[in-house]
This record gives sequence, structure tokens and C-alpha cells, in this order.
Amino acid sequence: MKVKIEQQTYKRDKRNLILDISAKLFSEYEFHEVNMEMIAHAAGIAKGTIYNYFKSKEDVYFTINETRLEKLISELEKKFEKEASIIENLRGFVIHVFMFLLKYKDFFLIFQRTRLKKQKLKSKNLEDLIQKLKDLLANILKEGIEKKEFKVLDICFTADIILGMIYSGVLRNLDRDLHDERLQREREELFGLVLDTIRTKEKTSLNNITILITRTKEQSENEIEKLKRLGAKVIQIPTIKIIPPSSWKACDDAIKEFDSFNYIVFTSANSVEWFIKRLELFEKADSLKDKKIIAIGSKTEKKLLESDLHVHYRPEKFNSEKLVEELIHFIQKDEKVLLPQSEIGNDLIEKSLTKHEIHVCRVPVYTVDIPTFEDVEEQIRELNQSEVDIYVFTSPSTFDNFCRLIRIDSPQKYFVDKVIAVIGPTTRKHIESFGIEVRIEPEVSTFEMLIEEIINFVDRYGNKK
Repeated sequence: MKVKIEQQTYKRDKRNLILDISAKLFSEYEFHEVNMEMIAHAAGIAKGTIYNYFKSKEDVYFTINETRLEKLISELEKKFEKEASIIENLRGFVIHVFMFLLKYKDFFLIFQRTRLKKQKLKSKNLEDLIQKLKDLLANILKEGIEKKEFKVLDICFTADIILGMIYSGVLRNLDRDLHDERLQREREELFGLVLDTIRTKEKTSLNNITILITRTKEQSENEIEKLKRLGAKVIQIPTIKIIPPSSWKACDDAIKEFDSFNYIVFTSANSVEWFIKRLELFEKADSLKDKKIIAIGSKTEKKLLESDLHVHYRPEKFNSEKLVEELIHFIQKDEKVLLPQSEIGNDLIEKSLTKHEIHVCRVPVYTVDIPTFEDVEEQIRELNQSEVDIYVFTSPSTFDNFCRLIRIDSPQKYFVDKVIAVIGPTTRKHIESFGIEVRIEPEVSTFEMLIEEIINFVDRYGNKK
């Protein structure tokens, strides 16, 4: 049985090698310029070996297109199996297709020729797959129109336009690394452009809405600017400040054994910044480049990229309970994981990975303190002179510290008629433990999707509570 499995693996690897080499050749040369001898020579195999897997050059060509498209469609269908808002599904489609085509650049170049019919070749299966990809997008548009999220548009025409925008975005970025910061920014701008093009106009206004943000401007500068562009008045009161942990011993001990860790998991931009500072103290910052780094969340990934570090993996889930499901399929049993976190950080990741026999070393690299009243005196004065429509909390600490800064004796009484928005379930559960209702929470725990839920809430209820 073992021999049979090894033979199957060998055949699969050989077939994939032929496809990869052929994709590169077909992307660089016209179809008629590529022949089986070229493929065999580039792959370092005998020409006859190719015929063990493929009937002809055309068979190789169409298999490249079909296998990649099948993989893309399968990944998208899995995404859409999970319940999500129509905006999240649209974002998932745009971003995933964009990144997939950049990951498989050779396939994209071949696919472009095929899609634009620059190759006089026909494959019913390939045509069906191209239509299926378009249908996935069309279904999102149809549902969005039915729910009055999107304008009433010609669905077929709009799907073609959006796909064209994605393909153009890919062409612009073909020479960039997948983790290039500019590429990350452009993919978000691409989604924003698509959304602005099809969304019902009245859903983009937050005029006369006052929103309280309870974290620092540096942490949410882009989001604050977006809320202002939508017409909202934003009051920003930083309720936390970052300081060193009470002790560096656990972190320093881990740094001494740094070579033994297989993965470094960062859960926040702060953990990246403070851990790198500590590594620099030990003159070991460069050794971080040799580690497999996992980034939880786009802000964390961005911070790592700014530090010239490669992100090995970024889970699609953002809250602790769900992302663990991804990590246990990615990190192997008995591997060692270093988890630099806040001193008061959630230990769920550590406990969950440990249950799956993964060795986790969780070390504090910073802690969260509360600003003094004098630090935020001016902002509190503005708050007292305003009527806030929506209070935004992004962690249990932001809620607790806000209550302390404002000197709220009874949170339940203070927030009884107020609208609270949270970024995820951990914060919601904490606030609900005080007997307070949370009205707004996105299904995907990012500030970007939180803004979308705020827009949806205001669209439904206006500024009435």
C-alpha cells in the first residue's frame, strides 16, 4: 500500500511539474510557438513522458486553464458557504480573485489570452468555468439589488465591468510581491471603487451622526477619515496607552531560545513593534526574517511589512475562537510557537493550540494602561458638549477605561438608551456582562466591516435610537 501511495504521489508531482513549466512557457510565448520538445526540455524530462499525462499540446493548455479556474471557483464557493453580509461576500470575491490571479501570474496571462479569444482554441468545459466564475459574481449582485444594497443595474454588464476592473488591477501589479504594502493598499482601493460604483447612494451618508471612537488616532486614522468623508462627526478619546510589561523575563528567556521556535504569531501591531524593539536590544532583530511569521489581522500584517518582514500566513478569521480552527490545520503537532502578546491578552490561542499538542510560549511584550484625565481633558470636554449617536468600542479595555475616565458609576444606567458598536464577540460579551445591549457588530471582526455595519444601522434607523 505504501509503495502504491508513493507512486501516486510521484505521478501527481510529475504532472504538476509539467503544468507549471508549460504555464510559464505559454505565458511567455504565443500558443503556436510552444511545442512538446520545449516543454520537455524546460522540465528536464523526456518528451514521451509528457504523453503519459496529456494527449496533446492543446490538452496541456486547457488543463492549465481548467485546473486553476476550478481551484479558484472552489475556494470562492467555500467562502460563500459561510453566512455573511452581501458587502462581505462582494469584498471576498473581489479580493480573493485579485490575489489568486496575482499568485498564479503565468495562469493569469494565459487566461487573459483565452478570455479575450486571442487564441483560436475552444473548450466547452473552459467556457463553462469562465461563465461559472461570472455567475458567482452575478449572484452577489442580484442579491444586493434585491436587498436594495446595490443600484438596479444590468447584472450581466455590471459583472463584466467588475471582472474587467479586477483584471486591470492584476495587470498593474504583476511585478509586485504578494506582500508588497502598495499592493495591499491597492486591493482595498479596488474593492472601494467597485463598491462605490454599485452601492445605493443613500447608503453612503452618515450626515448628522456623531460617533465616539475610543482608541488612539494612530490606531484608526484611516477609519476616522472614512467616517468623516461619509459625513459623520467623530469624537476621538484614546482610552488606552501602551507601556512596557511589568517584567521582561519571560520574553528575554524566549529570545535566548529563539532558534528553537518554528513560528512566531503576532496578534497586533503593538506586539510587532514592542517585540522587535526587544530583539534589537539583544541584537537579534535580523533573525526574525528567518522565521515563519503568522499575522492576525491586516493591521498586524501591515506593521510587519513596514518592518521589512515576510508574512508567511495570515488567517482569514479574525476573532480568537474562529482563527484557531485555521491555525490547527496549518501548524503541525509538536512544533514550537512563540506568541508575543499584551500582558493582559487573551490566552485562548495558547490554550487551544496546546490542546492539539502544539508547544506554545506566550510572552508579554507590552501592557495596556489608562491615560490620565489630563491626557484627554480636552476630548472629554468636547464629549460633554455633544450628543453622541454611536459609541464604538474595540476591546474590553476600551470600554472599562472609558467608564473610568468619564467616571461612570453605573454603566448599565449610563448606556441604557445609547447605541453601542463593537468590533467582535469578545468585546460584545464583556459589555453584555454589565446588562448592556450591543446594537452593532460585524460578522468579520475588522474596523472596515464595522463601518459597513454602522452604515447599515444608520440606513435602517437613521439617528433614532
